[in-house]
Amino acid sequence: MKKIFLPFFTAIAFGTIQGLAAPLNTNLILNGDAENGIGASDDQSIVSVPNWSTFGSFTVVAYSAGNGFPINASPGPNDRGLKFFAGGPNNTNSSAQQTIDVSSNASNIDLGRISFNLSGFFGGFSTQDDHAILQTSFLDPTNSILASTALGPVTPTDRADNTGLLPLTRSGFLPVGTRAIEVSLLMSRFDGIYNDGYADNLSLILHNSAPVPEPSTIWLCIAGFLLIGLFRGKRGHFKLTRQP
Repeated sequence: MKKIFLPFFTAIAFGTIQGLAAPLNTNLILNGDAENGIGASDDQSIVSVPNWSTFGSFTVVAYSAGNGFPINASPGPNDRGLKFFAGGPNNTNSSAQQTIDVSSNASNIDLGRISFNLSGFFGGFSTQDDHAILQTSFLDPTNSILASTALGPVTPTDRADNTGLLPLTRSGFLPVGTRAIEVSLLMSRFDGIYNDGYADNLSLILHNSAPVPEPSTIWLCIAGFLLIGLFRGKRGHFKLTRQP
């Protein structure tokens, strides 16, 4: 089946920006593990999803729901908790979004020192092409997109046609000028009635990790220190042999 990446998702309503300063070395995605709130126990229910702005039939499902959904024994996180994100009933596209304020780290971001690690588990149902994508956009002070990255999709081939979720990860440095990060979880249905895009354990962690100097720079520094040492040694030698 031909896959179409949907312009629909550009119309997602903006979520609220987190008001607290973004700490380093901790997960900035609120409720990234779907554990806040309740989980649906069947394929017809749509539940509210705390900390996310949702569109369409986006929902959370309990691993105990059965009925073909992923269960505790399915491929997925070892620390999966009780619930996971799902695309929901009777819809082709659904989504959830939140925006994270990182302006408290502005000085280090603009020095190119703030790196990120984005990770999560993504999957779908059996041989169907339904899937989830985690799209992350780095925004400047005017909310214009400086750059974007994404995790997913995980295909049926990736899953060996098994129902479940697989881990994906991506890392890099925040673009200079980044002041907020928009995280959007996009679910797409290609087969059946239920949107079986699944996701769990979403994480975005920032680190203060200045770029490692290029090898050529390191060797130049070493050469400089050697020359300084040699020069100082010669000066000392001149003092010892100089006639009064």
